[in-house]
Amino acid sequence: MAFFTGTTRLRNVSPIPSSPSSPVVTKEAAVAVLHDHAFFLRCEPAYMSHRALPSPPDASNVDPATARLAYRLPPGIEPVAGSAPAVKLYEVVDHVPSPVWSSSVVSREEFVDLADGVWVRIRAPLAIVMENRWSVRERVVEDEEWWEGKEGPGLELVEDVEIVCSKLLLGIVRGQVEGNWRDIHGRIVARMVEGGKKEGGERKEVGEGAGEGAGEGAGEGE
Repeated sequence: MAFFTGTTRLRNVSPIPSSPSSPVVTKEAAVAVLHDHAFFLRCEPAYMSHRALPSPPDASNVDPATARLAYRLPPGIEPVAGSAPAVKLYEVVDHVPSPVWSSSVVSREEFVDLADGVWVRIRAPLAIVMENRWSVRERVVEDEEWWEGKEGPGLELVEDVEIVCSKLLLGIVRGQVEGNWRDIHGRIVARMVEGGKKEGGERKEVGEGAGEGAGEGAGEGE
């Protein structure tokens, strides 16, 4: 019943390190990390295992339009073009010590790749439902004190969380999110930076090779 159900929302934001003169991480590379679902799932501290689930036998998950209706995707959640199936399904096992439930918790998770990130709906035992929208955007500075000591303008990782469950469990679930988000963000951002460095190194090698070729050509012309 709705009377016993509560809802809470949170937003967690982490800067993605970069240099003002030459950004280390491109937005495309950062979003690609969020589209790596296996890595994403393993960033959860309580993660034990996961397996991909087959899509329904009907055509409800073939394209974004039908998937949007079949899975009741929230407004603004638009699967990227060419993503098939539009909604990817996983069974995830986490180790969550709690007096309320057993230590091994099995959840069903729905993933939708977005142009700027990924949307995840988690259906856990005891009618707990979480909808998380992860996105990469240009860094927003709203507080000079927050900005102090941080690096220059660049990108940031944004996590918007909505939790719906029994009011008796709402505080417990919210506390777990608040206790884990920094660790999860840290792992994701570290992978983004690592990928950005590799991408930057490849661009540098290509640029140096092009420069050497141009130099040789000029010498031959003389």
